Amino acid sequence: MFDADAMTKLMSRLSASRLVFHSEADFQHALAWESHQTWPQQLVRLETRPAKGIHLDLVLIDRLAGREVALELKYLTASWQGVARQESFDLLRQGAQDIRAYDCIKDISRVERFVYDRPGADGAVVVLTNDSNYWTPRSHGRITNAQQFRIHEGATISGLRSWGPHTGVGTLKNREKSDHAHGRLPMPLARLLNSSGPTWSLSLSAHRRPPQKLAPART
Repeated sequence: MFDADAMTKLMSRLSASRLVFHSEADFQHALAWESHQTWPQQLVRLETRPAKGIHLDLVLIDRLAGREVALELKYLTASWQGVARQESFDLLRQGAQDIRAYDCIKDISRVERFVYDRPGADGAVVVLTNDSNYWTPRSHGRITNAQQFRIHEGATISGLRSWGPHTGVGTLKNREKSDHAHGRLPMPLARLLNSSGPTWSLSLSAHRRPPQKLAPART
């Protein structure tokens, strides 16, 4: 069984060798290699398209056990410049936290549908960030247009998630559709403290196949 505990252990192993990543692609490659080292019996595939309309960052395949694990990754950075283990890094401030949080929810929906359609499949969405805006709840108490896409510590994602009525055209571009998280998914966070790098927060949303297939998601 693949669950949040297994993913946390895998990330802990990875953090022992890598303190910082240059990009999401760098993170993806490093996690794929660590997965291969941890479970050598499994095939590791990057940037897969297992079916029409489905794109996944990483898939682990155990053919003997008839088991697949789908992983979607997000690497969301605040500005940081420094040296970690004699390697220089210059992380950019990505900003646009509302848009990127929407993309995280979209990944959750994508992984859920992959898992629900395949017997023996598990999956997880992994969000690694050094930007505290993602893991810190808003203190002002106001309802915002991105309210339903918050992924902060203690948040629970479920049901249809939609933008607020006054969302700007630029924010909605290519993200007009609502997204559906079918289970009740708490956002557990784990701190990955690095002695010579930024402080990371790891958010995990793990999925297992339920007994029934899903009805089509509404838009």
